[in-house]
Amino acid sequence: MIQGTGSHVGKTILVAGLCRVFARRGLKVAPFKAQNMALNSFVTRQGEEIGRATAVQAFAARQEPLVHMNPVLLKPKSDITSQLILHGHAVEDVTAKDYFVAAKLQARRTEAVRQSIAFLKERFDLIIAEGAGSCAEPNLRQPDIANMGAAHLLGAKVYIAADIDMGGVFAQLLGSMQILELVSPSDLPLVRGFLINKFRGDLEILKPAIDFLEQHTGRRVLGVLPYLHDLALEEEDRIRPRPGPRNDPRDGPADARDIRIGVVYLPHISNANDFDFLAAEPGVDVHFLKSARDLEGLDALILPGTKNTTGDLALMRQYGLAQAIEKLAGRTPILGVCGGYQMLGRMLNDPQCLESEHGSMPGLGLLDFAVTFGPRKVLVQRTYEPAPGNPFAEAGRVTGYEIHAGVVGPHGLAPLYTHEGGTDGARHPNLPIWGAFIHDLFRNPRFTRAFVNELRRRQNLAPLQGPLADPQARANQAMDRLADVLEAHAGDLIRDVAGA
Repeated sequence: MIQGTGSHVGKTILVAGLCRVFARRGLKVAPFKAQNMALNSFVTRQGEEIGRATAVQAFAARQEPLVHMNPVLLKPKSDITSQLILHGHAVEDVTAKDYFVAAKLQARRTEAVRQSIAFLKERFDLIIAEGAGSCAEPNLRQPDIANMGAAHLLGAKVYIAADIDMGGVFAQLLGSMQILELVSPSDLPLVRGFLINKFRGDLEILKPAIDFLEQHTGRRVLGVLPYLHDLALEEEDRIRPRPGPRNDPRDGPADARDIRIGVVYLPHISNANDFDFLAAEPGVDVHFLKSARDLEGLDALILPGTKNTTGDLALMRQYGLAQAIEKLAGRTPILGVCGGYQMLGRMLNDPQCLESEHGSMPGLGLLDFAVTFGPRKVLVQRTYEPAPGNPFAEAGRVTGYEIHAGVVGPHGLAPLYTHEGGTDGARHPNLPIWGAFIHDLFRNPRFTRAFVNELRRRQNLAPLQGPLADPQARANQAMDRLADVLEAHAGDLIRDVAGA
């Protein structure tokens, strides 16, 4: 189990890399995160919702993502409330006090974790688990199922990772061990050693500090990993900094201008990684925006998914962003995805306040339909065929998944796609305004190219002709590179995991 001195020290990436290391050795490996709090999620083939990062780790392990790899998922809806998902299905909205204090809820989530561990142990050779946040939080140790609580249930070897790039790495590691000793001494025997992540510099200069840490903790530093600048893997729940626009020489000389696409950074944005492959297209600049003034000079605007459609739309109105988007209609192409698609409608019906305390409200009114929110959540993977008149029909069939509670009511608009259960999406009869529920739409390389070329056509730019991106190949290359780095710089940890 990889635990950390805090959030964003690299636990997710390290687990993915270790999954690939041992998968390459022929083992059947399962990633595991007992409890995750994230807005980036994934729908399994069985129609169950798990954290997106766990799904990426499963792909690294060359396994199908399963709900038992992430039995507890919390999706924040506000500063104090989250939707609790157990074994892939929403149970209820909970406050932090509900979640950590209520005995009945504690027992229920612990039992879910126990069941998933038993399931994985029966079917896999090795479980590589990921902790959450800091491993040493005195106030959370008693109800913990994410870090040491999960480690005891697993009977896991624990390795604590820290990020040297943020500074204070030795204080983080030594302090974490001292808190563990003070709060729950029975946790200490599980800790086998440390990983120092994101190092740049001369290892010889670091050695005296490593010796100091090992002397005062009785644990070894089992790996010092270099800072990897351009590892093409998805972030767990943050927005990845975007590189500047680029042009592929095979697409001819660079144009005088690039295609600029803005994605609205909603307060409860979900699945922001939907746009990673759009940003990889030659000459495309994708950036996230928060204010009305950022809308100037865009060639397209995207409204992404959100865990709180009505609440986020209310905030957009409060700050004038919604009104500015309404004025773009007809001048700038607009695409809505999932919750962003729902916002495009004329009415959001939420009489039970299931989305937020705002209840029902008008939508942006850019597409003529109403949305009704209910307790049932649509969770499904699908294959979609372009409907007649789809402006991106040249891309052909696409695959993706849906996660939404709101249902678009009957309307007279032409759909974007058809599937075995009906239709999905809608398009304005006269203006470049489109919407769909489909997550991972831009992981379909032909769709991404068709979308970009539609925008280029509108700017009188030549279409891109270069090779299409290969998302699966790119992810595999990144995983293998990460595994190579771990083999080279954390060999002691790998040998300890293997029992050598």
